[in-house]
Amino acid sequence: MKRKLQWISIPIILFVLWNCGPTYPDDTTDNTTYPIPEFSNEQLAYHSGRQQLHCEVMVLYDSLINSVLADIQLQGFEENTLSITLNDSGLYGDALPDDDVYSRNIYLNHIDSMEGIITIEYTAQGAGSLVQTFFDTLFVIANLPPYITEIVMPDTIVRPRTGTKDLFIYVTVDDPNGVHDVTNGYFQVKNNTSGLWGVDYNLNDNGELGDTEAGDGIFSTGLEISADNAVATNYFRFRVKDSASNFSDWSLDSVVVR
Repeated sequence: MKRKLQWISIPIILFVLWNCGPTYPDDTTDNTTYPIPEFSNEQLAYHSGRQQLHCEVMVLYDSLINSVLADIQLQGFEENTLSITLNDSGLYGDALPDDDVYSRNIYLNHIDSMEGIITIEYTAQGAGSLVQTFFDTLFVIANLPPYITEIVMPDTIVRPRTGTKDLFIYVTVDDPNGVHDVTNGYFQVKNNTSGLWGVDYNLNDNGELGDTEAGDGIFSTGLEISADNAVATNYFRFRVKDSASNFSDWSLDSVVVR
């Protein structure tokens, strides 16, 4: 009876050992085929500081790709249309050669004060006459005008009996593209006799000539009042300009000299 049980137990042990043996991972080989060119991983970016457009797209195809072209339609730029050839050779903005990512950097001058629209039609030329297309679009935000948020100057200043007295003017500014986009500040003084505005005088944000701190978005100037100044209400108007030559509206203020 024991011998019979031994013969029965041997197949059971072999069966258990067989199922407890090593396991092998499934085959993860990507067997996807691309009988026609397939587009993916598109990237479209415009760097306003460098005035440079970067466009790239991955193109997968089982056969040789003869070329990848980009026909570009532009709004808000100095050019309206442009046609370029992308490359996969690691040149002209392409990061790595032969990685199926076709790229190109080109220079485009955006008109800063206008909204920009870039529309690209990619065309991949495959074997024979096989052609596939793909579209991508990028919106470029306009450089909007700056504006004045506050003017700090005294309402009244008393003339000194002798010498001079300082009159400091501080103009706080802002800009939708950031306060550092504001590059210049100006003011004019109205002629009390003719009623006409005078020439532009500079405000500055460079930490000099009455300005407390450079680059803080407060444009300033220092004037001198002496006993020779007439007793009058003096009218000022102020405006600032940004890197795209957009001007703010005029802001008015006045000071009484007595």
